Amino acid sequence: MAYDTFKSVEEVATKFDIEVADTTIFIGTKTLQISELLFSIVENNLRDKVSYVSEYAICETIIRPILDIVAKNYPLKVWSHVPYNVDKEQGLVGEPDYLIAPKNKYGGLASPSLCVIEAKKDNFDDGWTQALAEMVASSILGANICYAIVTTGTVWQFGKLEANIFIVDPTFISAPTDLKRLFNSINWVFNEIS
Repeated sequence: MAYDTFKSVEEVATKFDIEVADTTIFIGTKTLQISELLFSIVENNLRDKVSYVSEYAICETIIRPILDIVAKNYPLKVWSHVPYNVDKEQGLVGEPDYLIAPKNKYGGLASPSLCVIEAKKDNFDDGWTQALAEMVASSILGANICYAIVTTGTVWQFGKLEANIFIVDPTFISAPTDLKRLFNSINWVFNEIS
């Protein structure tokens, strides 16, 4: 079993004794200064239909550039599609879309505190199921609090796992219509985990 083979948030929560709390607004904002050039590149990618021709295109032309722009301000790396095999017997194996974490002293991935999942076929339920499994893996490796983002590239939503309580913020942020707010919200999360 891999992260993406769990069938529901409830299945993951039951297996790992995670309380699923009512949705609560917790996401903040922290102003991020972005060059006009980088901002316009992301805006153009969001408007270009070619950016949406496949899941891979969404990941590499929309999601990754946004994450990279924020990450350059922190001692964190964007780890893309790398093996993250924590516990095979528990089903905590696979290659997550993105893990945000510093390098460990050996140059490898330290315990990530942010998991970013592309919502395949715009399915946020499946995205949150995979995100919770990845956050559980991070908590097993010592992360006290772990955040997650599930996104279609155009719509972004935030969640967190802390003290065995899983919360999804009910706010959806639209990248095409509120890109500055999106950057500031992601920046807030990066600031929380750095």
